[in-house]
Amino acid sequence: MTACIVLAPAFLNAQDDWPQLLGGPRRSGNVPDLTLPTNLGLARAIPMTDAIFTSPVVSDGMVYVLDGSGVVFAVDTDTLDVRWKFETRGGLGNCNNVASPAVVGDYLHVGTTAGYYYVLDKRTGALVKEIDCEEPIYSAPAVGKDRVYFATLGARVYCLDPDGKQHWTWDFVTEVVDFHGNRWSGMDWLEARQDRVTWRDHFVCSRDICLIDNMVVMPAGGRTVFLEDQGETPRLSVVASIPSYAGSEYPATFGQSADDAGNVYVQWHRRDNAGRVEVLRVNNGELATSVVPGTETAIHLPGLLSFASVSIRGADVYRTRPEQGLGLCRHTVGNEQPQVLCEAASICAPVLTRDHAVYGGLDGKLYIVPLSGGPATTFATAFSAPISAPVAIANQQVYVPCEDGYLYVLKSGGDTPRPTADLQVTKIRSPLVGPFADAKYNWYTNYGDFAGTNANNQGLRPPLRMRWARRLEGTVKHLPVCGGGRLYTHTAEGQIIAVEQDTGRLLWRRHWPDVYLSFTSPLYVNEKLLVPQAGIKRSLIRCLDAATGELLWESPFTGSPSWSRQFPPVVHGNIAIYASGSGEYAAQGTEKAYIFKGDPVTAPNGREVMSWIYSNDNPYYPKDNRPLLWAWDLDTGKLVWQKDFSEHGRGGNDCGICMLDGKLYYSTFFGYSASQRARRGLPAENNGLTACLNPQTGEVIWQTTKYFVTAKCTLSAKDGRVYVGGYNKATESASDRFVWCLNASDGSLVWQSDPVTSALNVVSIGDQFIFSNALRGRGNVFDRHTGKVVGGVDHNYACCRFTMSGSYVLGANMDMIDLAADGKLVSTGPAIDSRECLGAVVSNGRIFYISQASGFVVSQTYGESALTLPAPWNRPE
Repeated sequence: MTACIVLAPAFLNAQDDWPQLLGGPRRSGNVPDLTLPTNLGLARAIPMTDAIFTSPVVSDGMVYVLDGSGVVFAVDTDTLDVRWKFETRGGLGNCNNVASPAVVGDYLHVGTTAGYYYVLDKRTGALVKEIDCEEPIYSAPAVGKDRVYFATLGARVYCLDPDGKQHWTWDFVTEVVDFHGNRWSGMDWLEARQDRVTWRDHFVCSRDICLIDNMVVMPAGGRTVFLEDQGETPRLSVVASIPSYAGSEYPATFGQSADDAGNVYVQWHRRDNAGRVEVLRVNNGELATSVVPGTETAIHLPGLLSFASVSIRGADVYRTRPEQGLGLCRHTVGNEQPQVLCEAASICAPVLTRDHAVYGGLDGKLYIVPLSGGPATTFATAFSAPISAPVAIANQQVYVPCEDGYLYVLKSGGDTPRPTADLQVTKIRSPLVGPFADAKYNWYTNYGDFAGTNANNQGLRPPLRMRWARRLEGTVKHLPVCGGGRLYTHTAEGQIIAVEQDTGRLLWRRHWPDVYLSFTSPLYVNEKLLVPQAGIKRSLIRCLDAATGELLWESPFTGSPSWSRQFPPVVHGNIAIYASGSGEYAAQGTEKAYIFKGDPVTAPNGREVMSWIYSNDNPYYPKDNRPLLWAWDLDTGKLVWQKDFSEHGRGGNDCGICMLDGKLYYSTFFGYSASQRARRGLPAENNGLTACLNPQTGEVIWQTTKYFVTAKCTLSAKDGRVYVGGYNKATESASDRFVWCLNASDGSLVWQSDPVTSALNVVSIGDQFIFSNALRGRGNVFDRHTGKVVGGVDHNYACCRFTMSGSYVLGANMDMIDLAADGKLVSTGPAIDSRECLGAVVSNGRIFYISQASGFVVSQTYGESALTLPAPWNRPE
């Protein structure tokens, strides 16, 4: 149903107010005395100035909404007319506001991404108090008996009276991390640490705090801080760390809430889909922990992470996920497996009324789900934009915030048609400016360009300065991609997101079902966006309108991108070309060579099944893994040609492609063990293959089986040469790894590098340097004429996807390393990610960085721009 929802019984125990996020300071979402009205329908859709990412609050006949651009609306709950508006400070950079407001007494409390905190007269909108925090606020205020608490992104906690009088502040960074410089300055972190920042320096508070009586509970830097309000001073009770599970580094918190007994529920993520809901309890300063059963996720277990706080009723935990089929689940003590209540994928917490769970979906529908079981009823918003913030329920009405920019108000008997006016929230409001704003400076694909050089030169130099930061409800394994003044992100869970490059303002978000740990990058080309969205059930390459996210076409492909096939298609003329494997997959494979961790799972009839995310050590591949090339018409998605190289060997997922001088170059790995392949009846003579093809027809121009990628690395090319790296040894008798440089005209060897421990992701080819990273080893700089190792990076990175700009390589947490100065670390941090999988990129004269594990995206300026383009929370000196 899209216009009317029929529910029974009638509205009982109606509450007139909904004063804060999820109904109360514990964020439990539990309102057991509230029963929804019958015959719900649309009363009005009220337009805001931007998308809505916050939850409305209701008090004394008014509903208050903060939209993405920082405009506060006060709407009469009876007439649904706007009574007043208040525009917070910060200009166009004051966007992506995610901190829901709160009402206490006569006052409305509002925090913004521009770093200003407001106390307003709730009746008139008059300003009562403004606090300049000088850093963003992502956490909704938590209202206690007679005080209000909020936290900044930099993990400072403020304690206020309702009228805004300040009692105390407390700073996690100085008190716990023991850092006393500018926390947003990479130069200051380097001076203090004299080395790169790590997960130990992670500090941000990007999710909501909660309040248990007078105990503030703040998620900060992967830890959970219990801070007791003692009147005029706070007392640090406990800094809780999540126990070891899939590693021991401080994880990211994606949601936090508390129940009536004072238990705190933390949805966390450490790495590569590994996380769960931890239960923390503090008694007399002692911490106890337990786990909500059935919430564990990992790289080898079925199921995706959650990115919202859980809601709690008694011993039952209600949890949403961006995974179709497991959208809303109930976890009950004693049951290892959760009960699926609704299949619709979501990133927002549910509200629990007496008989229903109410939540918004990534498909733009409101779901009202019977707690007793049975089908959900739905209300579809007008433009299929996601609902990413929780609803409010008061005055016998349901208030639904939507990313299309409308507040939808539902009431009994409502029969208003859905709005038809598109509010144009997808339009860029702050275009890129500057000497590198032109499209030729776009970092438009994962490795920068179709040649895969992974390098550019846009005048990068110190100092670096923060430009913007935004929250991300997902995990990512690809580098930032830019074009058309937008930055594009594809989460491993299937969201495709476009934001303004200049401000980070979210323009559009789309989600499709059945995407599963797809670590693949978007490609921007001619106002189209191509995204390979892979999953165990099905895989589709989707072509979207880059400006709006509208789906233009989709076409199937096969295989698993696994860890290392981040690259999207390359384009030649009007043909988009992609490489993949094929075969049967499951969360866990059938033998050791096919799994990453854990024990193999035997398949019926002795079938070979590959783990979706499989081992980095690859002696051979299953028989049904075929190396494939696909070529589609860019306008229609029609398959133009396809190439199957399985006559030469089995594999295909561990491959690479690039373009150079109108030719397509392709390389794939068949595994290093010829003897084991022979015993298994697989083609034994070749361990891999590299080929040059006509991109228009797929005709092979030359091919060689002497040199090939050895997994975890794509191809790159420049100046008539093709560069080949990898992680595995090339043959079972070998012990060393090498980078090979081939002649692009015939595939002959130009040089073989000095031995290296590995050459991960891509060989970066700049104007000055050729560089490749190594897993937990030395990153190497090569002489371009001989392949001799002539320099390197010794900061012990994991699988970091470095990029190169000028003489600098950019690593995790915006590390900036100067290869021209013997690998000197120039800037590091702030530490916003607990993992090291991704580096930053330079595009259009800006730096962009996406955290792999911690749900965060940032942009920096550099050089002269760092002096003229500050963050919206920086104030003139």
